[in-house]
Amino acid sequence: MRGPGAMHLFVNTTSPFVRIVRIAIAEKGLRDRIGTEIVDPWADPADFLSANPAGRVPTLALENGTALAESHFILRYLDEIAPEPAIYPAKGLAEALATAAPAYGAMDAATAIIIGRKSAEDFDTGMVGQKRWRSMAEGLKRLDANPPCDFATRVDIGNIVAVTALDYILFRYTDRDWLAELPTLAEWRERQKGRASIDETMPYIAG
Repeated sequence: MRGPGAMHLFVNTTSPFVRIVRIAIAEKGLRDRIGTEIVDPWADPADFLSANPAGRVPTLALENGTALAESHFILRYLDEIAPEPAIYPAKGLAEALATAAPAYGAMDAATAIIIGRKSAEDFDTGMVGQKRWRSMAEGLKRLDANPPCDFATRVDIGNIVAVTALDYILFRYTDRDWLAELPTLAEWRERQKGRASIDETMPYIAG
């Protein structure tokens, strides 16, 4: 929910890009300062489009009416107003970004397939669809070979994107036993259970 004049984040309940920001908000202790408003980006609600004409979530509306779009830009702003934990840490930034890259690629491919299916029933079997499937699988394999640090050790862009990507793929593509193919990543994910920022932001289909 949002209050008048407060910062609020336009979200939906499935977007991994939204979840990245929501995890960061929780880890930085900003939940009391940033409310949420669930929208259907495909329905083009007027107040949402006024904040972000591209019609994409997440979009963060500030107290003064300024709107920030795209998860990376919002995360940079969150680091500015609440420096700890640093999502883009000064020390170890390259390592964090290197971890985030294959996870982000897998996540981006996974969402592209879902969107592609809206316009073509045979999207998965086409050239673009097959490339997206390869990108998704390869990204997870690379994470399995070099998993991120645990949240209990450090929170940064690497492990936030990794857990978001993995959970989104498990949520959307249930006909494949992904974790059986990714034993190291499966063990890493198991260790993150019980973390409030993760457990309370899991994707779901809104009723």
